[in-house]
Amino acid sequence: MKNKIYLLASLLAVLFFASCDDVYDHVAEPPQSYEQENEQTVNGFSFTLGSDISNAVIFTEDDLMSETPIRVIETTATPEMAEGATLKFVVEASDTEEFTKTVELPSKSDEDNAVITTAYDLNEVVKSLYGKAPNARDIFLRATFYIVDGTTSSLMPNPVVLGPASVTPVAPIIETEYYLIGDINGWNIENLDDYKFDHSGKDVYEDPIFTILVNNVQGYFKIVPKSSKDAASWEGVMGNPIDGNTDLEGDIIIEDSQAMQVTEPGWVKITLNMMEYTYSIEIIGEMALELYVPGGHQGWDPGSAPSLYNRNFDFKYNGFVYFGEDNTEFKFTTERNWDGPAYGDGGDGTLSSDGGNLVASEAGMYKIDVDLSGSPVYSMVKTEWGLIGDATEGGWDNSTPMTYDPETALWTVTTTLGTGEFKFRANDGWDINLGGDINNLSFGADNIPVTEEGTYEISLDLSDSKQFKGTIVKL
Repeated sequence: MKNKIYLLASLLAVLFFASCDDVYDHVAEPPQSYEQENEQTVNGFSFTLGSDISNAVIFTEDDLMSETPIRVIETTATPEMAEGATLKFVVEASDTEEFTKTVELPSKSDEDNAVITTAYDLNEVVKSLYGKAPNARDIFLRATFYIVDGTTSSLMPNPVVLGPASVTPVAPIIETEYYLIGDINGWNIENLDDYKFDHSGKDVYEDPIFTILVNNVQGYFKIVPKSSKDAASWEGVMGNPIDGNTDLEGDIIIEDSQAMQVTEPGWVKITLNMMEYTYSIEIIGEMALELYVPGGHQGWDPGSAPSLYNRNFDFKYNGFVYFGEDNTEFKFTTERNWDGPAYGDGGDGTLSSDGGNLVASEAGMYKIDVDLSGSPVYSMVKTEWGLIGDATEGGWDNSTPMTYDPETALWTVTTTLGTGEFKFRANDGWDINLGGDINNLSFGADNIPVTEEGTYEISLDLSDSKQFKGTIVKL
């Protein structure tokens, strides 16, 4: 009888909060945080983490394909409810007990008033909270719950909060570096440095794409992950299922892997998608990777001129050139001599092979873009470089300026950095910024971490358009 009186009092209280036909129509705003525990009693109901996640969970591909329900919350005790009444839940997952970041977990209730989901849905929730890396992750669950009796649902005023539960999501192993090996380098696993695939420098599980541009790769090849390169071992070297496969796309495998084959001469772009373990080959043929910039700044010598780089093999070139004096004249050449096309001013930002000299009206370092994919055009922006980020004294609001030395061709600054992150950016704006790997900086790439506070000398070298790089030296 006491249980019935308690339940009646609880129901009268919550009827002021919610009564509706649809369980999900009205969800009360929960408090910001709750005490975490393995079992929790709320409004006379007792709950615990489900038996399927009470121990550490490590998902497999087979788990994700299974329809077997996974119990994530179990109801261990309830007040006496009307015959036929059930509990319904709306469940959120978070990576912290404060529930600052939440993702709804698709779920439903079973006949025992337990919350069930699928391995696939739980796997996706963990990846949404933490990313795709296959590491053990702690998740916390917060469930708003209702008593449903016929067409009436009554929201209980306090949610249940449980956790943490440890879940390891399914994802392939993705290493941070990959290398090409094959006829092009005599199958020498100790000679791979010149055949490294490019990558953005981001988390490999967020950006699993690796690319390499190689000339005259004609012949057989395989893929070497960093771990195999470091060990100088053939164990772990990857290929495809068919020896000598000339298909331009296919699957990457490790066990019993066979070599792929390129039959065409010239430049080739090979792309790896390591999340899907697939490869693709783009036959490009003959095309200049660099465009040279001779002019009054270096004695009109194409042989020693700075260059712009065609980094995406799309006939679009960019890079940085320093002009030491106002009104410096220059041109673009496709060869290290004057034998090939020499592009000059075609008017209104266009280029012409019979045009006059181009002009940099002010001294300084310019970012130059040239597009030869259609009617030739160019643009150039004078740049002044600095540091930006929460590791710098100016935070994310104000750049710390750097100084350019024409003798060393370096931008440098000595400054205090705290722990945090920073990037290089030009002209106190975000149109031109560099980040990612400090030894191979990319436009718009990730922030650069600083793990120790102190005074640092930082440099930025833009002299090689094929590879922008910096240095960070603690003093």
